[in-house]
Amino acid sequence: MRVGPQPIIARPAWYDRNPTIKEDHYWGQGVAPHAVTTRISYTCPAGKKAMIEVLQVRVRRVTAATTLGLCGAYAMLTDAVAGAKEILDAYLNDNTLNVRNEAAIGTALIMVAGNTIDLKTYDTSTVGTCDYFMSYKITEFDA
Repeated sequence: MRVGPQPIIARPAWYDRNPTIKEDHYWGQGVAPHAVTTRISYTCPAGKKAMIEVLQVRVRRVTAATTLGLCGAYAMLTDAVAGAKEILDAYLNDNTLNVRNEAAIGTALIMVAGNTIDLKTYDTSTVGTCDYFMSYKITEFDA
């Protein structure tokens, strides 16, 4: 039994607290017009924090729409305090073939347990198609 003050031991840095890489992507080619659709999602588990290292969305017009509408890809961050907030988007309001828009962020966000990232697409056009690409790379670590 030890009597007296305990030695102070520094807590390891986040990258030394059981880091785990989480990656996912969605690549939709020639996707027809559709309502808002969640393509990929990530929720930070209990007892963990997560650092978003890369978050990317891209949309490209493949075939012309008969009636042009807005098409896009975006990321929503949901947490218990602020609710759902759009944090990244790429959209097109152009009927030119092969026109594209993209957006990305890197090493910008720390998520806590229960936070969710949802990557979504939509196309309000009539006929026509778009390509979508979205991805994330996240490092989870013990909170």
